[in-house]
Parts: sequence; C-alpha cells; structure tokens
Amino acid sequence: AIASALIALVAVAEPHLAPTHAQTPVPAQVAPGWTFEHKKGEVLRYRTYIVVAARTPDDTGDVKLTVRSSSKNTTKDITADGLVIWEQLDDAGGVAKLNGMAVTSDEAPKPVTVTLAKSGLIVKRVNPAADPSDMSQKALPILSSWPVPPVGVKPGDTWKTALANPMLKNKFFTATSTLVGNESVLGIDCLKVQLTMSFPAVYGATEPEFLQHTATYWLDAKTRQLVRTSAVTKNPVFPFTLKNAEARAFVSRIVSGQNDMSDPEGEKLLK
Repeated sequence: AIASALIALVAVAEPHLAPTHAQTPVPAQVAPGWTFEHKKGEVLRYRTYIVVAARTPDDTGDVKLTVRSSSKNTTKDITADGLVIWEQLDDAGGVAKLNGMAVTSDEAPKPVTVTLAKSGLIVKRVNPAADPSDMSQKALPILSSWPVPPVGVKPGDTWKTALANPMLKNKFFTATSTLVGNESVLGIDCLKVQLTMSFPAVYGATEPEFLQHTATYWLDAKTRQLVRTSAVTKNPVFPFTLKNAEARAFVSRIVSGQNDMSDPEGEKLLK
C-alpha cells in the first residue's frame, strides 16, 4: 500500500495508479500549431524517479519514500476529434523503498488507459487496479497535464488555464504556464515549459496548506510528446497522514544510445 501511494503522488508520466473516475477538467482552447502528434501503434518508453521527504504525524521522525520505475506507453487510438488514447504498462522491475527498506508487492502490473485532449489535459484514466476510495489519486490527471496556450506564444510568454479542482467539487483554480524556449534534450529539439499551480485539497485549508505543484517539462518540438519533466509537489495528498511532505519527481523518455540504463539527474534525486 505504501509503494502504491508513493507512486500515486507525482506520477507525471506514470499514471498506473490513477483514479478510475477522475473529474474532467475545464477544457482549454487549442493554440494554433500546438498540437499533439501521435501514431497509432507507436511505443515510447519512460523512466521515473520519485522521492518523498516528510515527518511522521507526531513530528518525532523523518520519513523518506523513493521509487525507481520504468514503463512502456503504446498509442492505441486517435479519435476523429483529436483525443489521443494510450496504454501504459509498468515494467515488473520497479523498486520502492521506505526509509531504505524495500517495499514489495505480489501484484503484477496492469495496463492503464490514458486519454489526452487537444487542450493538453488528461481527461480520463482507467486503471483496473486502482482503489476508488483512495483520495490521494484524484489529483493525478491535473498534475499529469500540459495545458496548451490559447494563442501562439514566443519564449518568455505566459498563459493562464482555468482548471477544475480535482479534490473539491465545483471549485476552480488557475494554472500558470511559461514558454522558456527551445532546448535540446536527449538529442531531441524540445519546447521547454514551466508550470505552476496551487489549490486546496480539503475544505478549510489555508494557502500555506494548499497542494503546490511546480514543474518544468520538455515536449518534442515536432510532436509535442513528452521527453522529460522535473516536478516538485508540496503538501501532496496521501491515503495516510504525514507532516511537512514534499514530493520530487524526474521523468525521462528512454532514448537508445542516450540514456539506455539510467538518468544521472534521476539517480541523484534518490540519493
């Protein structure tokens, strides 16, 4: 259970523990030329590193949770209205640790179906292994999204996106995105974007208690498919109580001849 909760925290590109029925975000307008190009049957592989640092509820000790995993993403369909549907299957060799001790599971990974809209928002995730009572997973669609700009943008431009709060019904917040510019990552010309969002995960939360998510992500400049992301989430939602929690994630596409075995930035994160 601990390993499942950990992976669910900031699974930017690892949606295998996402909720079966996630609240659909408010669609964003599609920007001219900012489209996601996938090919049916295409397979991409990703490697994910996650570390969560926190204190016990009584503040008497430290808690450190880590995950190293990899997955295969297969584009299953592209609908007439532009929805991209892919299936993600985690490899069996993922490693989770709690304060240095391995956390194991007897369950074999099951494929998860993810739907990406033209807006860059994840609008649906179907996970046959998800526990629908686990509220910690409800934020995943928002944290895994890449809101597109409403108009053409140039480096330095910022845009706002109205999103439905996934934790509180009929509540909304605004995410802020900034196009930093072009940057080569793993030999791929990428668009580098910074994203910030903050929203209450429970009623009555004060602003310092909000879930605060900051991410930098790189999209293939030609296809807009994810190449890499680095994210920090403060006050993430857990199915159990922790104090002063902060989650960090590093996700990278696995490119032959570039990072076949590991990613130095991800390995550094887990130390």
